[in-house]
Amino acid sequence: MSESASPFADRLRALIMNRGVSYRALAGQTFYSKSYLHDLACGRKTPTLNTAERLDTALGADGALVAILTVAGIEEHAAGTGGTEWSSCDAEQLAELLVGQTPTSENAAALAHQWLIAEPPQRYELSAGRRVGDETVARIEDRVRQLRRLDDHVGGAETYAMVSAELTATADLLREGSYREAVSRRLLVVIADLCQLAGFVAEDAGRLAEARHYYLTGMRAAHAGGDTASAANCLSSLSYLEANLGDRREAVTLARSAYVGGRYAAEATGQALLLERVAWAHARMGDASLAERALGDVAEIYQHVDLGDAPSWAYWLTQDEVQVMAGRVWTELRRPLRAVPILEDAVNRYGDDSPRETSLYLGWLTQALLQAGEVEQAIAVAGRSVALARSARSQRAVDRVAELRHMIAAVGGRTSAADEFLELSTGLSADPGGHLEGQ
Repeated sequence: MSESASPFADRLRALIMNRGVSYRALAGQTFYSKSYLHDLACGRKTPTLNTAERLDTALGADGALVAILTVAGIEEHAAGTGGTEWSSCDAEQLAELLVGQTPTSENAAALAHQWLIAEPPQRYELSAGRRVGDETVARIEDRVRQLRRLDDHVGGAETYAMVSAELTATADLLREGSYREAVSRRLLVVIADLCQLAGFVAEDAGRLAEARHYYLTGMRAAHAGGDTASAANCLSSLSYLEANLGDRREAVTLARSAYVGGRYAAEATGQALLLERVAWAHARMGDASLAERALGDVAEIYQHVDLGDAPSWAYWLTQDEVQVMAGRVWTELRRPLRAVPILEDAVNRYGDDSPRETSLYLGWLTQALLQAGEVEQAIAVAGRSVALARSARSQRAVDRVAELRHMIAAVGGRTSAADEFLELSTGLSADPGGHLEGQ
């Protein structure tokens, strides 16, 4: 093979060049030979998942190489099977991917311990040597729905251990259980649902590389299980992460690909959610006309939404959530006259029982008010956002407060209200084992 033979080789060479590291130094960090690393970078050798993980760590790539390798596996599987077959070997490989990053009990707060105190039903089925049937899969689906609703009220720092443990148990069932073809497809789809949730809570806990890994693995599982809409949701979730924290141009591509690929398979709620992420990706790129067009499409489709028919991954997309996203898009595009009334109206219906969402949405209202020059009102709203962030156990909420601190410090001057807010928000942490207090 010549150079540029694979996306993995291209990205590895770019990382080595950008980091300014020599092959000799990288060999010392990873314990691979210099010649082997050079072969990988030239595309002459094929890396394993373990190799990609080790290189990601050494180069500080935040899971980029693992993500490329996972996508390559998806494409190879799709090309080899036409997207219709799934072998026991595939199931075992997928299960290995899922259990490769098992969390410890140290990451779990009291609520996680309560969830994990009893063995999940997947363990019972395996220990009893039973053939896995529809009833078992239905029980797992119910548990996933329960976890999703629990996450509405508890941040990722506490729910990560619960969701990861559930995913591990279900992956074990896929790998070791005995089941019919129809049951195997249901298992794959529920694993995809768990992967998307695991990606969300990992992102909420600040575990970005793991979040990317879960989203891509979920897409593969959904594809293998024949659920195109769920696969699109996993890809769309990845686009949302990239729009916020990664490559914004790539986020647009991912969001639009997810919508085009999943719009005919998803019902109205799923279509609206996929389009919302298209709107957000365009807003982050500063494409006002394209973002507005996507928001218009969301509003049109949402007229046909019945939340009772929504898939488990879109049940939360209420009219208020649609309003909040519209307000966020206009805030991102610096259109506060549009954003403020939308956000004020929607946020008034959120309470302390959902501290993460309420804190985040108050943060967007704060930013819109600052853009409108309403500094005193913005600082008052920001104060409430901080109070809720203290109980949210969410890295997202903590990071958002840090952004508000910079904004208010920049425009608030040395007023007593600004000083009080800056003091109040100092030292905020999402660590469930620590005290969320200003220091």
